[in-house]
Amino acid sequence: MGEDLIAIRRHLHSHPELSGTEIETTAYVANYLTEHTIPYELGPGGVGIVSELASEVQGATQLIALRADLDALPIQEENDTSYRSQQAGVMHACGHDAHTTMLLGALAALRSVRLPSRCRGIFQSSEESGHGALDMVNAGAMKDVSAIIALHVDPNIPWGSVAISSGPQTASCQDFSIVVKGVGGHAARPHLTIDPIATAAQLITLIYQTIPRGTDLNHPVVVTVGEFLGGSCTNVIPESASLRGTLRALTLDAANSTRERLQELCAGMALSSRAQITITFERQLPGVVNDPVVTKACLDAARTVVGDKMILEAQPSMGAEDFADYLTEAPGCMMRLGVRRPGEEIRPLHTPTFDLAEEALLIGARILLRSFFALNQHQPSS
Repeated sequence: MGEDLIAIRRHLHSHPELSGTEIETTAYVANYLTEHTIPYELGPGGVGIVSELASEVQGATQLIALRADLDALPIQEENDTSYRSQQAGVMHACGHDAHTTMLLGALAALRSVRLPSRCRGIFQSSEESGHGALDMVNAGAMKDVSAIIALHVDPNIPWGSVAISSGPQTASCQDFSIVVKGVGGHAARPHLTIDPIATAAQLITLIYQTIPRGTDLNHPVVVTVGEFLGGSCTNVIPESASLRGTLRALTLDAANSTRERLQELCAGMALSSRAQITITFERQLPGVVNDPVVTKACLDAARTVVGDKMILEAQPSMGAEDFADYLTEAPGCMMRLGVRRPGEEIRPLHTPTFDLAEEALLIGARILLRSFFALNQHQPSS
């Protein structure tokens, strides 16, 4: 089975698709499920899949969901491998190819045994854009689900190990947009303008200085501006400039207070610069919080696969994961699967050189499989 999983992962890695465009990836998953006589339905817009295996136990009431994501990132791969991305500027740099592979392996194994309860496989689109899980929830993918489980690859820990703990695992994430409207003019006469680029640059510096100094280190917050747009030529001061960024926090109170602080900083900069500054916030993606009962079942399962010595305690991450949207519907747990090759330097997620130890694929599939059975011996929290 291990070789089969490696072949699946390499195919998916070679054929990445961006969020919302995972048509071929969906078709590949659908073909695999058909070959293993696993029924499925397509997700919203024809991307993503929800499959389900029935229980052979009369009166079984639990429904356990296992989740994977399909989409890749707009990154040009730099790895020189036989399975490198064949799509220019697109790469599976977050391990979603591995997540999909491991879930397919787990479902194929479950198909051949007597199930104590129903099992639902969710292959979602658009995790990287932050709305794929919510789209699946709105389409009914979480109906009647008792608990949900997922794995995320982690290149910071060696393959053969699993990091798991209950409680907060990822930060909430909220994107924001800032528009700075000034008065344009000639680059040689800035005194006759209200320069929106200069104002926006000052605002970024103010945010980066003020937020960290005003944040309780026991409640981490990260604000990052990742996009700065303004102007179209060298000798013209433009009328406006725009910024886009994210606000991440591990607690709701910290997120709310930081959002208010950003609004205050924009208002203060507008007053001092005489520019008009507006800030708007998009939907807040909640943080992943592992349920203690589901986590205990997953921990028991992981121990049977890798042994006690390879179990690590997962530390909260300031990264975001839309797996959190499933947790508003049912308790769940996301585990971190080690994928670093022995003796290799860390190849971080979301970088052009990310890769993983494919030996971990079989381990991940087995953990998903055993977690399903372990959960049938526990009663998830309501």
